Amino acid sequence: MWNHFCKILLPKLFFGTNYYLEAIFLFLIIKLKGSTPNKRLRDRGNINFLKNRLAKNDSRRLAIFIGYHNSNEIPGSNLNYLNILRKTNFEIIYVHNGNLDQKIKKLLADMGHYVICRDNVGQDMGAYKDVMILLENHKLTDKLDWILICNDSNFCIGGNNAETFANRFSNILEKDVNEKPDFISLNCNYDKDLHHQSYFLCFSSIVFKNKKFKNFWKNYIPLNHRYHAIEQGEKQLTKKVLSKYKAKIMFTSHELCASLNVNLKDQKYLVDNLPKVLFYLSLSFEDSEKIEYETKTIIDSLENYNPSHVFGLLNILFMNYPFLKKDVVRQGTFSFSQIFDVLHTKSLSINEGIRNEIMESLLKGGTSYSYRGSPKTAFQKGITPEGFTYDFHYISMLLRMKSFWQTPKKNL
Repeated sequence: MWNHFCKILLPKLFFGTNYYLEAIFLFLIIKLKGSTPNKRLRDRGNINFLKNRLAKNDSRRLAIFIGYHNSNEIPGSNLNYLNILRKTNFEIIYVHNGNLDQKIKKLLADMGHYVICRDNVGQDMGAYKDVMILLENHKLTDKLDWILICNDSNFCIGGNNAETFANRFSNILEKDVNEKPDFISLNCNYDKDLHHQSYFLCFSSIVFKNKKFKNFWKNYIPLNHRYHAIEQGEKQLTKKVLSKYKAKIMFTSHELCASLNVNLKDQKYLVDNLPKVLFYLSLSFEDSEKIEYETKTIIDSLENYNPSHVFGLLNILFMNYPFLKKDVVRQGTFSFSQIFDVLHTKSLSINEGIRNEIMESLLKGGTSYSYRGSPKTAFQKGITPEGFTYDFHYISMLLRMKSFWQTPKKNL
């Protein structure tokens, strides 16, 4: 107990307090210097460019895409993402949290996208706030039926999954009025407090024209703080606004389980693509008559955790999911070899350049153990240096019982 307090709780308390105070102090300094949503977006093109694009968009859809990358190139993964958005008839505001070279701005503009280089205040949630206020100030929401917020915290793997996803997303957007959802969420996280994850949220006009929605963005304080963005951003947006509306969650655990029951041929393939610390679950597949039941038990247990992590690889393989979170290795969820094997799955038809880009990025980020000597950085990135563990008391008990009865006993 004391060891747990000293090694886990005390560092979290210390670094958590320090992290929050630093974020608040930095924000106050920025405010004193005159930072406002409009000033943070001052490096942008003529607003008439965007107005003209929206006037010609019969689908009345706008995507706010937030990027953060080197100023002299656009990652291939981001280009894959933009391709999905274009195929689903979204006009695109490409917001970069930092500067971009002039040639990159021109490239994006030539693709038909409205480019904003933004002062990085409040990271992605801060960027969403600033652009939402920009749209309101210029009364552009009157021209829209859907607004999508999304960012490059995910790799977009492209290939066959991207094609299938674009078609599925389009079908949801084009449903009849009585069947159409009020908003579309890629994933819903049930860990601690239920919340829809902000890396992909699509709002209908019923939502974004509501006063509570507008007030949320107006009042949100854009701190450069990971946990603030989750607690006061995603969770409060879900609780105060989205909980009142009809949601369509595109990727769910029960649909994954149904797909596994139909398409899973080799149970080892399931275990190979679960979080790496769950390798011992291979023991649960010794009885072929119980395989379907035990698959369901594993999926049911994991649904309590962040789905973009625990189901990250299974969704790619069995649900045509086109995304992969950029932190799944440094968070300790998957290994390099697990990601490598999935990216080289022939049926996915992933471009070699994208495979290389993803692996190089993951290798630069390291594993969770890479942060054992940097507890402050680990806390700020949400990393548990010893690796994340999952609560599998029920399954562990069954496996221990099975192991006990199958182990030869000596005569007493």
